[in-house]
Amino acid sequence: MKKRLILTILIALLFGACSNQNEASQKETEKQVGFVQKEEKAKKERDEQEKAEKEKKAKEEQERKEKEEREKKAKEEQERKEKEEREKKEAEAKQLAAQAESAVQALENNQVTENIAPAQAAIANVADQGTKDRLTHRVGLVQNAITVREQQAEQARQAAAAEQARQAAAAQQAQQQQAFVTQPQQGGYRNCSEARAAGAAPLYRGQAGYSPRLDRDGDGVACE
Repeated sequence: MKKRLILTILIALLFGACSNQNEASQKETEKQVGFVQKEEKAKKERDEQEKAEKEKKAKEEQERKEKEEREKKAKEEQERKEKEEREKKEAEAKQLAAQAESAVQALENNQVTENIAPAQAAIANVADQGTKDRLTHRVGLVQNAITVREQQAEQARQAAAAEQARQAAAAQQAQQQQAFVTQPQQGGYRNCSEARAAGAAPLYRGQAGYSPRLDRDGDGVACE
């Protein structure tokens, strides 16, 4: 009886010890499981954060590349437009220079005052200063040549007018002399002034135009 009681007590103690051991082990296991779960959760969060950061960086890199590409295309487009505008202006400048050259050549081939203004107007549209100066110089040479010819023509006109006036005066004088020469047959000179103006003085007796009234001293020579 006493032995059975001791055995029962021992069994109870053993069972209690096992129970306490199992409970402690379970708690330790639960603790370890919780730690593992916590570590896994933390690792998952880190992985997700790293993934989000990588995705963010990848997106930012992509956006940067796209921005650079857009800027590159915009720059290339701007350069293309500038080149086209520059080539257009150069073509227009060449055309205007060619028109000015043609106008100056027309002036040089037909050097008249009416062609000066069109040539000067064409030169005013030329952009290149060197070309403009050369064309202006050529126009100046033509202007000088026109001025010289006009001066020479004016001098020739004046000379012709003077010669014409001289010839007219000579003809008039000849007519007067002829009239005075023939006039004595109709009564002679009115006075010695007329005879001298006619170039007939002195007048001798028997000569056409002689008149005793002009021979004051009666020596046969009148208008001495």
